[in-house]
This record gives sequence, structure tokens and C-alpha cells, in this order.
Amino acid sequence: MFELFRLLGNRKLFILLIVIVLFVALMGVTLGDRIGLTWPEKFVKDTVGFTQRIVNKPAAAVSGFFEDIADLNAVYEENENYRVQLVELQRQVIDYRKLKTDNENLQKDLDFTEMQKRNANKYYRFAHVISVNDDVNNPTVNIDVGSKDGVAVGQAVTSIEGMVGIVSTTTDYTSTIQLITSLSLTSPDSYAIAATVTGKADTFGIVESYDKNKKRLLMTGIDPNKTKLEPYDTVVTSGSGGVFPAGIVLGEVMQVTPSEFGLTETALIKPTASFVEWKELFVVIPGVDPNEGDDTP
Repeated sequence: MFELFRLLGNRKLFILLIVIVLFVALMGVTLGDRIGLTWPEKFVKDTVGFTQRIVNKPAAAVSGFFEDIADLNAVYEENENYRVQLVELQRQVIDYRKLKTDNENLQKDLDFTEMQKRNANKYYRFAHVISVNDDVNNPTVNIDVGSKDGVAVGQAVTSIEGMVGIVSTTTDYTSTIQLITSLSLTSPDSYAIAATVTGKADTFGIVESYDKNKKRLLMTGIDPNKTKLEPYDTVVTSGSGGVFPAGIVLGEVMQVTPSEFGLTETALIKPTASFVEWKELFVVIPGVDPNEGDDTP
């Protein structure tokens, strides 16, 4: 009894005890059938919900962070796969373009040889360029056909665009070409090419030198009293003298000037051939192709 009075003497503790008893009593009274929640229940639920929200937000953030890392790894691996596929696609595109270019070049080569064979009594031996000598004084090109293929010294060699040179030496399976850019009046090994202009049969001249400064062939001995040469006329071999077959394109007329005494004219000819990055050339062989009409595989 004394302890009870001493406890009741502590006013704050007594009040707290009364509040707890009333709170429990109210909870008990409201446990029956009812629709809504009492305000103590609401208070407790709100307090618990608030506490859970405070705790769940950081937890959700941490969980989301690790999920984002997992997603990033998946995206990275997917991008790596795309990169590999892109590289493979690029390689296939390059291969396709190379095959397409090779096919177009071979088609041009075929069309070229067929057209030229119909136009003159000569045939063309296809050749690959195997090396190039860029010596300023003696530029040459080596090709992979030789005497076993019917190639001989003095035969003309042309690209699709125009004449590039003359066979200077041969082995059984290779040949060396002297380029027309090395033609010179002072060289005993140089050639003179009889030339004319397409569509102007009376025109005649000799191409026997190359002006390295102007980068032009010189066609000399042109008779000014016959058909006049004009800029962009196409100059071809005439076939005179029997050295080179007729109809091999040499270049285009750029300028015509009187010779020293005015009796003849000299034409500056721009070679049609480009003289760069050759891959395939043709040796012009006089006569009829011995393999023509041969159906042997």
C-alpha cells in the first residue's frame, strides 16, 4: 500500500499510466463489428506506414541501383554483339564492292576486246601487270604474258583507254613494255608510229617523240594542204608500214602549230591512257587469233 501511494505521488508517471489504460480500454471497446477505424488505430497505422516509407525508400533506391547496373551490363554486352555484327557487315560490303568492281572491269575488258576484234585484223592478248619501273629516263612495265602466248618484240600494248607502249623484250612467260612517254628522236631503240585521225582519212603524221614538259606526244609531218586537224580529234595508228595494226587509239589533238619552215604542221597529242594504277593491259597482236573458234576447254 505504501508503494502504491508513493507511485501515485509521482504525478507524471501516474498520468502516463492512466493514458495507457484508457488507450487499451478504447481499443478493446472498438474490437466489435464496425466499419471504420478509431483515431488511435489510424494513428498507429499512419505511424507504422510513415516509418515503413522512410525505411523502404533507401532500400528501393539501393535495389534499383543494382538493377540498373545489371541492365547496363546487358546493354553493354548487346552493344558488343552489335559491334561485331557491324564489323562483319562492313567486311562483307567491302568484299561485295571488290567483286562488283572486278566484275565490271572484266566486263569492260570483254566488251573492249570484242569491239576491237571486229574493227581490225588483229587480236588482243589479255595480261596482268606484275611490276612497274618508274625510271624517268626509261619507264617500263612488266606483264605476265610472253613468247609462249604469241607476244613478240615491237607489238603495241594498250589499256582500255588507249595505247601505253611497245613490247621491248620478252621471255617465255613475261614481257617488258617501253612506254610511249619515253619515245625519243635521239634514242636508237625508240619507235616511230604512223598515225592518222579518225574520220579524216587523208590525214597522216608520225608520232616518234614525247614532250615531257608539256606531257604531250608530238605528231609531226602533217600536210597542211589536206584535211585540217582540230582540237579533240582522235588520233589512232594508221597501219602504214605494217609495224602496228590500224585503229589503236593514241590520244586527242590539243594544239596544231606550223613546223619550222611552214611546210608541215606539228600536233600536240594528249595521250588517252592515264599511265597510273594499271592492273590489266592488252598486247595487240597482228593477224587472227589462233584460238578463235576453238571450243576445246
